[in-house]
Amino acid sequence: MTNDEENFAGLLRHLDDGPDRPPRVDLVTAMREARRRRRNRRTLTASVAGMAAVAAVAAVPLAVRADRPAEQGPPMAAGTLASASLPPTSSGPTTCTAELLPIPGGARFSQVTGGDPTGRYLLGRSSQKYDGRSISYPMIIWDGDQAREVRLPGSDQLLADINPSGVAVGVAYTGDQPQPYVVRSGRATRLPGVAAGVAKAISDDGRIVGARQVGDRQLPVLWPAPDKTAVDLPLPGPQWQGIAIGVDSDGTVVGRIQIGFQGAMRAVVWRSGGKPELLPLPSVTGGMAIEFAPQSFQGGWITGTAYRNEGNGSIHAVRYQLARGEYAPVPANLMTSAGNGQGWMVGLVAPRDAGLITDGGLVRLPDLAGRTSLGAGAVSVSDDGQVIGGTLGTNLDRRGIDDLRAVRWRCH
Repeated sequence: MTNDEENFAGLLRHLDDGPDRPPRVDLVTAMREARRRRRNRRTLTASVAGMAAVAAVAAVPLAVRADRPAEQGPPMAAGTLASASLPPTSSGPTTCTAELLPIPGGARFSQVTGGDPTGRYLLGRSSQKYDGRSISYPMIIWDGDQAREVRLPGSDQLLADINPSGVAVGVAYTGDQPQPYVVRSGRATRLPGVAAGVAKAISDDGRIVGARQVGDRQLPVLWPAPDKTAVDLPLPGPQWQGIAIGVDSDGTVVGRIQIGFQGAMRAVVWRSGGKPELLPLPSVTGGMAIEFAPQSFQGGWITGTAYRNEGNGSIHAVRYQLARGEYAPVPANLMTSAGNGQGWMVGLVAPRDAGLITDGGLVRLPDLAGRTSLGAGAVSVSDDGQVIGGTLGTNLDRRGIDDLRAVRWRCH
């Protein structure tokens, strides 16, 4: 890889430390933000980093090497993936079309930050301008084509997840401290039991997971219900830290943890009331992965990204079926942002290109004119694969800055 490719891949990996996630203004700003977050450990969220990453995707034409899993044959060349043409008998959508989401007040910058498993709800935020500084963002909840603005106190607000009942969770900063929030019927309420922390995901029945911050450390927590006090999830040892990234209604929780700040990321499972179970590292092209960063847990599927090299030169989409206790083959590759209850994934195919992987293969996500590789990022996918939320870069101006717009892809 070139130095720029390594820097971009490293940026995306480090922006991955908190709830996510992807896509966003210029690469220099994003890299500066990533370094700042590593210094002060505000890695619990992808709030400012979230919008910075979409802009980097939209503005920087780099190539990131993304090899296929070992089960799928030889590695791909840098920046390439399997054909987007799928056989007629393949499972899942084969084509997608993009549509802009309505934005209250018509803000220039907007992004989708999450969605529910049914595809009914999408989450996002907007701003009239974005310069990499800490500002206050109006939150948006889309119910179909209806957009409702929601206000959270503080700054760097981000809604990360929403369940089919329309209950959303996220984070907002008070000074330099992240505060976890739940939003019900348009009203934001602080989650109890942590002085500082973030809410990352919510189950269909209202269980919430995330992390609390203690000094420089982040420790995974579970809120059994929105009004219940947070409970610490046990870790394998005193040096471990991390965040819970998903929870099912049966009480199973999935997280990503590491030893200290520099340790390799590992996927961990807490079955209801049980001890932490570290998942084995996956086998990928060229050998065993050195770390696995899960991004989503839905319908028994854990999806995320595995890394083989210290320099981030080898990136692999990975999915693990918890009921079978094994990794399942992935028919194409991308840097995973989110997954669904069928083990399908959305994410970055290349820095300017977003895609959906189903059991049938890869579908690239187009812009409004049907073109691909022009600055797209996807961050949510419904369980049927028919609704994908994300961001598009539009209207490149003379300074090389895109208008970033919240978008929904309809797929069939």
